Amino acid sequence: MKNLAFQLRQTATLMDETIISNFDSSYYNRAIAGAVVFLALTGEMLYTCLQGNLANPLLAYSITLLLCGALWVYYHFFSRSWKRVTVTAAEIIVYDVVFNKQLTIPFTEITNVGTYRTRGNNGSWGAAFSQSLVIEFKEDQSVAFDEAWYDNYSKLTMAIYYHKYGPGHGRDRYLERRGNPA
Repeated sequence: MKNLAFQLRQTATLMDETIISNFDSSYYNRAIAGAVVFLALTGEMLYTCLQGNLANPLLAYSITLLLCGALWVYYHFFSRSWKRVTVTAAEIIVYDVVFNKQLTIPFTEITNVGTYRTRGNNGSWGAAFSQSLVIEFKEDQSVAFDEAWYDNYSKLTMAIYYHKYGPGHGRDRYLERRGNPA
C-alpha cells in the first residue's frame, strides 16, 4: 500500500506539468508521401492535357478532375488528423495546424470523455485496431484524437482523465486491483 501511495504522488507530479502532443512521424511521413504522389499524378495529368498529346482530350480532362477530387478528399481527411494537443491543469488546447485555428476546452465544460476502436487506422499495414479518444464539451461539440496520430497518445489520455476525474481514475484503480504489480 505504501508503494501505491508513492505511485499516486509520482503520477500527480507528472500530471501537473503541461503535456504537448508529439506527432507520430511514420504516420505523417506516409500521409505526406501519399499527398505528394497524388499531387504529382494530378500535375502530370494536367500537364499532359495542356500539351494536347492525347487522342481524346475529354478523357484526359475528366481523369484530371477525378485526380483533383481525390486530392481534395485526401487532403480533407489528412488535415483532420493534424492537430497539436496541449493538456494543462485547467484546459485542453487543440490547435489545428492546417487551418490555423485554436480551440480551448476548459475541463469544467467537458460533458463526456470516451474511447472507441476502429479497424485499420493505426498507421500499420493490415487490419489492426486503433483507439480514438472522443471529448464531448459544451452541449453539442466534440473533438477526437486517434492513437495513430501521436507518439505520446497514452500520456495525453492519462493526463486528460487525471485532470477531468482526479486521481484514482483508470490506471490508479487498475494498480490497486492488481495488487500493485509495478
